[in-house]
Amino acid sequence: MKISVIVTNWNGKELLKKNLETIIINSPQADEVLLADDASGDDSLKFAKTIKDKYPKLRIISHKKNLGFGANTNDAINRATGELVVLLNNDIYPDPNYLVHSLKHFKDPNVLGVGFSEKNHENWARFMWKGGYLQHEPGITDINKTHISGWVSGGSSIVRKSIFQKLGGFDPVYKPFYSEDLDLGYRAWKSGYTLLWEPKCIVEHHHESTISKFSKSLLNYVKERNRLLNTWRLIDDPQMLRQNKFALFGRILSGPNYIKIIRAAKKQIKNSPPPIVFPKLTDQEIFSKFI
Repeated sequence: MKISVIVTNWNGKELLKKNLETIIINSPQADEVLLADDASGDDSLKFAKTIKDKYPKLRIISHKKNLGFGANTNDAINRATGELVVLLNNDIYPDPNYLVHSLKHFKDPNVLGVGFSEKNHENWARFMWKGGYLQHEPGITDINKTHISGWVSGGSSIVRKSIFQKLGGFDPVYKPFYSEDLDLGYRAWKSGYTLLWEPKCIVEHHHESTISKFSKSLLNYVKERNRLLNTWRLIDDPQMLRQNKFALFGRILSGPNYIKIIRAAKKQIKNSPPPIVFPKLTDQEIFSKFI
């Protein structure tokens, strides 16, 4: 199958200088490497153009207006020519042959994606229902064993393009960032697809993402809003939704500012179409897979 590698970027020139050439060199299985630049104001594009002649498989996609992580990734996947698409943040440094061990899993047509093993942060997860919210925590603890995962990271994974597109990709309701990959993972499981984590697909995540340029208060606000959106958009079990109502009441009593989170989440839902899902599993059936 043809493979495309997508590197998302926003004002990450220094990260591209550290990682982009290594990504290209360590991805010999890829037919193309797309730099998806989301209207950077630094010299990211200027740097990329300086190495383009050296690496013919490098394609540059640039936007005049910032779209946000999810929309930028969706656009790049729609433009990619590969049946399989590798998703990498600009602060990911992949080991040689990081792709090799993921490809066998796509012999199963039901597999949407395979998550890579980030050194010292292996990045798998299990879904659970707790405290009236859809939540997650590290899943199976055997770091030497391939196993299922609640989602695959939008910054270090490989996905099947056709299923990604069928599910509508990353939902723009979570703009500007956070929770897009969790949302897609849950919708994939609910639609009967499978997500895996592969320990032999090793990458280093330098955690120098451009998200760190935003204020801590904004990051916390977006996290809380999107955590609520995860529950409201993905869960349809009546008993769980009743539990969520009680949980919201408790959150408001403990911190009145949470009303702002609720209002923001309701506004996002009002201005967004419903999530794309093809229900095959119930919420309870999904959670039972991760016990």
